[in-house]
Amino acid sequence: MIKSTIDPNSVLQDQAKNAQQAKRVGVLTIGQSPRVDHLGDDVRAVLGPSTTVLERGALDGMSEEQIAAIAPTDPAEYRLVTLLRNGRSVEIAKTPILERLQAQIHDLEQNEHVDATLLMCTGAFPRFDHSRPLLAPQEALYGAVAGIAGDGTIAALIPLESQREQALRKWRDYGLEGAQVFPASPYCDDPVGVVRHASAQARQAGATVLFMDCFGYDRSMKMAARECFQGPVVLARTLAARLVAELGE
Repeated sequence: MIKSTIDPNSVLQDQAKNAQQAKRVGVLTIGQSPRVDHLGDDVRAVLGPSTTVLERGALDGMSEEQIAAIAPTDPAEYRLVTLLRNGRSVEIAKTPILERLQAQIHDLEQNEHVDATLLMCTGAFPRFDHSRPLLAPQEALYGAVAGIAGDGTIAALIPLESQREQALRKWRDYGLEGAQVFPASPYCDDPVGVVRHASAQARQAGATVLFMDCFGYDRSMKMAARECFQGPVVLARTLAARLVAELGE
């Protein structure tokens, strides 16, 4: 009879160690959760199986009528475009969702006990109250893209033509006057097709790095962009997930 050489105490210690190493990350979108465009899955693919990803949205629990009431009405208002749970895209103003984002951050930290929260939006936001690491990634993403570009030219894909001026203003705030933007909605009927077209335009305009400046763009769209742009392409959702992964290393 062959006796087992496995030490039960060692197994229990390994299980306890793995439990301690397991991470919980909150993924907070400006729309509704769970996202039907696989945003959560793309984050999970980067963070790995040892991390539990909990999705939340600023618009969770809101009716269609309530969401329609916070659509931007002033052309100068900061515009955001996002996805509802039913797959429909909507434009919303930033200011009305700030309190809802703060409430979701609090819930993720206090009730779900996340180790960190990732705000899945490339827009500019004020500082939120938080007790655990919170990544609002605009500065990190823009800094990384600027570093990759060096003395070259940045092109950014954005969802809507109506966001052009606010997007250019963001790049100017970073001292990048020569940045170019190309509208290509990730929420339209043929997102891969419009991404291909906009990426080819960016290449023809002489850009040297392409930034997919919306968390609505996914990895399949990045593949299409890379094929048409024929240069470095940075995808917001996966780069942001890698930054969160760094917090747990």
